Amino acid sequence: MTRANCLRRAFTLIELLIVLGVIAILLAILLPALSAGRNAANDLRCRAQLRTVTQAFIQFSTDSSGVNRGDSEQLSDRLFRLEDFQESIYGIAEFWIGPKSSRVAFGSPLPPLVCPAASGRLEKRANTPCSSGAVGPQQNVSIGFNRRLNIGTRYIGQIPRAANVYLAEKILQFPDVPLLFDVDGAKAVTLGVVPYYAAPAVSTSPPDIYAGGKFWFPSFRHRGAMSVGFVGGHVLSSRRPLYEPWWRWDYQPDIQ
Repeated sequence: MTRANCLRRAFTLIELLIVLGVIAILLAILLPALSAGRNAANDLRCRAQLRTVTQAFIQFSTDSSGVNRGDSEQLSDRLFRLEDFQESIYGIAEFWIGPKSSRVAFGSPLPPLVCPAASGRLEKRANTPCSSGAVGPQQNVSIGFNRRLNIGTRYIGQIPRAANVYLAEKILQFPDVPLLFDVDGAKAVTLGVVPYYAAPAVSTSPPDIYAGGKFWFPSFRHRGAMSVGFVGGHVLSSRRPLYEPWWRWDYQPDIQ
């Protein structure tokens, strides 16, 4: 083969630049589509996980279901605490299974209280309730429960005071009450509150304990939307969750 034939079969610099340019154009077209597909998959998975939790809550709330309510078993047959339900989903405190070492990473599959679109993983601590930091690091917590269903407002005169909420099966009569939703654990840490429960400030008269907005740290990680699971078992997403007309953020169960 002559030198001239070898030169004719080789790529020229211009041809190489053209090929690289075509590849760059294809990548510019494909990468946004791949990213959008991955985001859509995370959205669907998150909503499916929230739906799993809402269905479990319905069963946990039903007096005749016979499920283990943990420490709530010490209450009357019809009452339970939201924290006990949360611990049952995380598999912590009295719902712990396996050796009780001081700190254990959540294995696979991860609990449904870990948003697939969030960064960072979680560990759990034995012999510790959720509200005392059983799950952490707290800045990685990505799903929180409605704090008004766990800690409510008791008024002494016109002064709001925090009081424990004891739920009963009748909570299922209010299907449009948010149960759990996307939260920003890192923001909760900066606010000096635990991220497992969140509640927005709403208009009440007199103002309740959430009026200052300290306990509101939502996350809009699903393409600018927040996913919310409701007491009724359904899951919805919104970019303006506090302005949805039928979402009962203001609902406060009776204080026992």
